[in-house]
Amino acid sequence: MKKILILSANPKDRSKLRLDEEVREIEAGLERCKYREQFQIISKWAVRSDTLRQALLDHEPSIVHFCGHGAGTQGLALENKSGDMQLVSTNSLAGLFELFKGKIKCVVLNACYSEAQSEAIYQHVDCVVGMNQAIGDKAAIQFAKGFYDGLGAGRTFEDAFAFGCNAIDLEEIPEASTPIIKSRYSNLDDEKEADLELPHQPQNTQVIQKFLLENPEGQVPLDSPFYVERPPNEVDCYEAILQPAALIRIKAPRQLGKTSLMTRTLHHAKQHGYQTVSLNFQSADAEFLNSLDRFLQWFCASIADKLNLPDKLSEYWQGILGSKNKCTKYFERYLLPEINSSIALGLDEVDQVFKHPEIAADFFGLLRAWHERAKNDVDWKNSPW
Repeated sequence: MKKILILSANPKDRSKLRLDEEVREIEAGLERCKYREQFQIISKWAVRSDTLRQALLDHEPSIVHFCGHGAGTQGLALENKSGDMQLVSTNSLAGLFELFKGKIKCVVLNACYSEAQSEAIYQHVDCVVGMNQAIGDKAAIQFAKGFYDGLGAGRTFEDAFAFGCNAIDLEEIPEASTPIIKSRYSNLDDEKEADLELPHQPQNTQVIQKFLLENPEGQVPLDSPFYVERPPNEVDCYEAILQPAALIRIKAPRQLGKTSLMTRTLHHAKQHGYQTVSLNFQSADAEFLNSLDRFLQWFCASIADKLNLPDKLSEYWQGILGSKNKCTKYFERYLLPEINSSIALGLDEVDQVFKHPEIAADFFGLLRAWHERAKNDVDWKNSPW
């Protein structure tokens, strides 16, 4: 009997993850699998550093699966006694798993930016799975389903990993390259030595990926292997964008990846059911940057166009009220009621607006007013910027 210890942590001061669904999918998959009698699942929730150690000592698992938040080189996010986040360092985790060297055969870290921990734990465990960047809830759940479906069918760890990545791909989620595996099990005999009673499988072949070089300027595509992550920036943005009335400001010198980070943040929101709009101020004609009224009309019309909604400026841009009031009315009486889900709006190249101080002061003041309004007004609450 192989014991699978599932450890879950979702601190109350971090964004909520669908960990219960992930655990249910793992349990359901192993219950219906071909070799279900060979596996026993033990689940531990709201894991703290002391309960982590105690669970490993009490149950002596063959496989350890962690689902929750990761913070890159800073460690994994467990919980403290109050339920808030407590980061456990990479070195501490590696030291803990060293104490179980030879007993634990595989560790799966189904958490954002857990590659650093997987590399450290790999010194003491022969097969470790981690994530080389942030991973969305849907992708994490699909990976877990595919991985344990493969394992429950008698496949090797490496094959199960491939099934997990393929499960993400089959759902057309563009995160299949996020999971990474480090394994010393070069063939089935090695895994048999690891006390896994599996049927005969052909030896895995090593796959070498080849990438075409990209022009080193401008935005980096979502699926590009050359995007350089800067933890915890990505994690912070991904968590913030899912909060009601969020306002995120990405500030850096040119050519440091602001647009690429914004694109990934909007993509993360889209994966969680948001409608997203990306607006580049470089696309605004010069004539719209000479008048606040003309600029706000362009702003409203551009967003309506991105949302595939008809232009109704003529209906709402009337009366003695100023341009900012008309713009606000256009959003709250037309755009927001037409949208059936939360919306995330990304504004790129905003420095173009700063070149026109008479517009910049009023426009950014308007965005700030909307942000403050969203704290109490339900119509604005579900619109991150």
